[in-house]
Amino acid sequence: MQMIEMEEIKLNNLMLGEGIPAVKIDYDLADVATSTGNWTQSLWLAAAFAIGIPLAFFIIRNLKSIFVSG
Repeated sequence: MQMIEMEEIKLNNLMLGEGIPAVKIDYDLADVATSTGNWTQSLWLAAAFAIGIPLAFFIIRNLKSIFVSG
């Protein structure tokens, strides 16, 4: 019985309220925005090529159909 009470006391030191873990967050929304911007900045070139090249072929094919019949 004393062992259970000691475990409950130890758990209560780590918990807030009833079962909600105590979490200390050391960053704010500006940090999240900065990290998301950095992540996006590294991927935009690959995304531009992945979208741009097929789109260019699609546009060229449609322009060709205007000038060449059949």
